[in-house]
Order: sequence, then structure tokens, then C-alpha cells
Amino acid sequence: MFHIVVMLSVFLCSLKWGSWSRWREFLPTIYYFGFFNMFYQYLSYTVKAVWELNGFFINMFVTDTLYTMVAYPCLVVLFLSHYPEEWRIKIVYYLKYIGVAILIEWAAFQTDSIEYFEGWNLWWTVLFYCIMFPLLRLHHKNPIRALILSVLVIVFLLNSFDYHIW
Repeated sequence: MFHIVVMLSVFLCSLKWGSWSRWREFLPTIYYFGFFNMFYQYLSYTVKAVWELNGFFINMFVTDTLYTMVAYPCLVVLFLSHYPEEWRIKIVYYLKYIGVAILIEWAAFQTDSIEYFEGWNLWWTVLFYCIMFPLLRLHHKNPIRALILSVLVIVFLLNSFDYHIW
């Protein structure tokens, strides 16, 4: 039930406040977000998971797919639609999105809707969101630079959690 509420909330917020008339402009970043989420899902199914959703909507595959195909594109549209230009406002903007994302994940953890493994915890999540939102914006403006930085972040995380895939 938790995941349905989150997905529905993101969807409705994006309909109300997102600039859907610009969706084509955001499409490459939607693909970028979806690709890296599916990459993590592949690793979690084939190697090991550091976090996993509980309380599925039908099953884990359907829940992950709905996040990837519905909630995350809505989040990208919502996030990029009103991205500010002034640096002071940018900081507040990032803090707002990072804070809400952390709050949602904290609530998921409190309701057993997410489970952590291998030393992953809410502090890793904080770090992840502090990287993720700036990378979404960077990808929108400079996809090559964002892809290079994403690979470096992935290498860091794979090493940090002993994935041993090399």
C-alpha cells in the first residue's frame, strides 16, 4: 500500500506542478534515470541487493516497473520543470527535493516497505540523493558529463559494497 501511495502522490504532483508540455525536452533524462534504476535492479537480482522494496503492489517486478515507468518519469518532469537559475534558490530547491525523498524513504523504512542489506542504511540514502538530484540536472544540461560522473559513482558504490563483478 505504501508504494501505491508514493507513486500516486508523485504522479498527481507532477500533473499539478510539472510542465508536461516540455516532456520531450526531459525525455533523455527520464531514460537516463530509468536506465540506471534498471541497472541497479539487474545487479540486485543477479548479484546482491543493498536495498529491496517490501509490501509489493502485486509483486516486486510490477512494483519496480511502475516506479521506473511511471513514478520516476513524473519525478523527473516535476524536478526539471521549475529548476531555478539563481544559485541560492538552487540550494533550497535541492534541499527540498532531497529532504522529501529522504522523508519518504524514512517512512518506507519505518513501515517495513523497504529493507536494507550489506551495510546500506539511511545515511547511504542521504548521500545517494545528494548525488542523484544534481546528476539529474547535469544530465539535462550536459548528458556526457553526467554519464561519466555516474560511472564513477557506480564504481565507488560497487567497491563500497563489495560487489566483486570485475
